Amino acid sequence: MLIQRDFRNPGAAIEEAGYLGFQGGVKFGGTTRHREKELIYAQGDESGDIFIVEFGCVRVSRITLEGRRLVTGFHFAGEVFGFETGAERQCYAEALEYSGTRKFHLDGRELANPRIADMLFGHLESIHEHLLVLGTQNAIERVAAFLVGIADRQGSGGARARLPMSRCDIADHLGLTLETVSRAIHRLQVLKLITLVGARDVLLLDRKALLDLGA
Repeated sequence: MLIQRDFRNPGAAIEEAGYLGFQGGVKFGGTTRHREKELIYAQGDESGDIFIVEFGCVRVSRITLEGRRLVTGFHFAGEVFGFETGAERQCYAEALEYSGTRKFHLDGRELANPRIADMLFGHLESIHEHLLVLGTQNAIERVAAFLVGIADRQGSGGARARLPMSRCDIADHLGLTLETVSRAIHRLQVLKLITLVGARDVLLLDRKALLDLGA
């Protein structure tokens, strides 16, 4: 789903994603704006509400019993987060940058809505794809797949990935160490597959080669 962020009209991303047009009238709450690093909900909170990003980027993570952090996903404009199967939240969500979200709640009737079903299937598919990456790819392949995926989701035509997350975030998302992520990014630069523009922007110089690595 390719969504261009529009800070002049934050709701445009949601309209393009189709969520404002749910047949049966899913009711969105008003826009909540979050400062950088602001907690949106905590692990252990009561579950129920689902959120959609209007602008910015949200990181969803979980702290294991051993105290290790697992980053389960990053969510950009037009994307939803906050799905839970139990009464308590198993993860926590934070704004990675100045961001806006709106929340909504689904009941049994709304689950029969085809657009709702598509949204849920899309969420499950993204989880499945991420598990495949972790289970079948080496470090450089994981990083290549991650960069291509971020570029595609940001609506840049697949040529540029803006990274509001840190390399430590990427490492905790891909099941790697910080040092391994840094080495993989350096290796992709040496291979002339990417180039860095500042600390947080990556130009994809050879998208096909990156896709082949991350296939």
